[in-house]
Amino acid sequence: MTKPEYVYVVVIAKPPEEVWKGLTIPEFTKQYWHKTEVRSDFTVGSSIEFMTEDGHVGCEGEILSADYPAELAFTWQFPRNPETAKEPHSRVTFRLEPIAAGTKLTVLHDQFPADSKMYELVQPGWPLVICGLKTLLESGTAVDFSAEH
Repeated sequence: MTKPEYVYVVVIAKPPEEVWKGLTIPEFTKQYWHKTEVRSDFTVGSSIEFMTEDGHVGCEGEILSADYPAELAFTWQFPRNPETAKEPHSRVTFRLEPIAAGTKLTVLHDQFPADSKMYELVQPGWPLVICGLKTLLESGTAVDFSAEH
């Protein structure tokens, strides 16, 4: 059985530097990403954590690449969910490509085991998170679409 991968592409009417900020600054992520604050120094080998409002680690991983403002990749693990806690880490890659209207953002989430429960969770989740990012950056209004999921 082949390993699944998830790809999502969106255009955001902001330059890559602004999209990068939206992905890497806690004050932004807590507004659209399940109210979690991203924490990392974004250097290769460093940890990355998405901290919940109650101070727990929602998701965690290790920075694999951080090429500002073009690409950010890290491993991904969701330790609080019993169905996914024992799965090996998957990988998330954000590719930011400048285009005339702003940024083409490609989200690639891969390296799942063949029968991954995590894949089942992220498949409906990524569009909600990324649409929240897009809405916040383009309008200045925070909408956490994932809160309704």
